[in-house]
Amino acid sequence: MGPLPCCAVCLGRNPHHTVECIATQTWDKQFETVSERIHKGLWTKDGKQICTAWQRDEGCTTPKHDARHVCSGCGAATHGAQKCPRAQKASTADPVQS
Repeated sequence: MGPLPCCAVCLGRNPHHTVECIATQTWDKQFETVSERIHKGLWTKDGKQICTAWQRDEGCTTPKHDARHVCSGCGAATHGAQKCPRAQKASTADPVQS
């Protein structure tokens, strides 16, 4: 089993119910969050819907809503949350072996 994906809101990899994350700061408290969950959807703080598939490692291949392809962690259009430089780095240590 690989590392946990980062949360699309707080960008942390700590176990929590990410579909209901209400964090107002990133996992390391360095930045205000860019997005929020509303009824399990992902929205920017200024009310624009964000593509949740774009936040995954594999991204989204639906060109019909490119305007929603922004990082939920920093707002950049070049990557999603899993590739965000603000995201908590995946642990390489195996917690079972530690």
